[in-house]
Amino acid sequence: MPFIEHERGRAYYRHWAAAEPTAAVVFLHGFGEHTGLYHRYGFALNAAGIDLWAVDQFGHGLSPGGRGDFGSIEDSSALADSLTDLAEEQQPGIPVLAQGHSFGAIVTLFRLLDLKDRYRGAIVSGAPVVPVPELLDADTSFELEPGLLSADPFYLDSLVNDPLAFVHADGAALVRELDRGWDRFGLDLPSLSVRTLAVHGVNDPIAPIGAVRAYAKQIDALELAEFPGARHDILNETVHRDVAAAIVEFVHSAS
Repeated sequence: MPFIEHERGRAYYRHWAAAEPTAAVVFLHGFGEHTGLYHRYGFALNAAGIDLWAVDQFGHGLSPGGRGDFGSIEDSSALADSLTDLAEEQQPGIPVLAQGHSFGAIVTLFRLLDLKDRYRGAIVSGAPVVPVPELLDADTSFELEPGLLSADPFYLDSLVNDPLAFVHADGAALVRELDRGWDRFGLDLPSLSVRTLAVHGVNDPIAPIGAVRAYAKQIDALELAEFPGARHDILNETVHRDVAAAIVEFVHSAS
């Protein structure tokens, strides 16, 4: 069975395998999500000769933990480490890129700053690189309105009816770890040296695009692809084909 061993328990992962892969992407999802929401994206990468590896982070999907409780950035980073090892064992010598969405993007950026030589490149989406006002109050309950995340009916149906997906949970762990990211990025993110593509919805109400635009102007290694009208869950938005195409082009150029 596809599980990663960790001191917090066995984390479930998925591997979408291309017939003849030329690159591999290691992906971390966001709050309330799980790997089963990314079949469409995985198949799009496979069609372009790219393997996708993704893990249900703790508190999500088929992995253990309280609902929505990722644990720490280090916990998620350890899962990404193990998944990267698996990708490299499966296809020795294959170029590996890191990817993360929303909270997964925060973890991915930490990894890029700490492990500059581990990945050939990276992709982040819906990256909340500056504080989110709604998360700064004392109430740790966290609820997302599905309509703020995407307008894609297939994805919205999954958010409402998939028993492993959710839009409401205690956000204490999420806020704690996001706050660590916000504290670090102002000082360290300008030193990002790993070539990174940020894909971001212009109408993202959760992580407004302005901060990513500003960093992209400041950091030579950071490229930004903007998608007008798109919201937070850009990989599962109505423009998901265009987003996947931009990522495929980037992966091929970076590998």
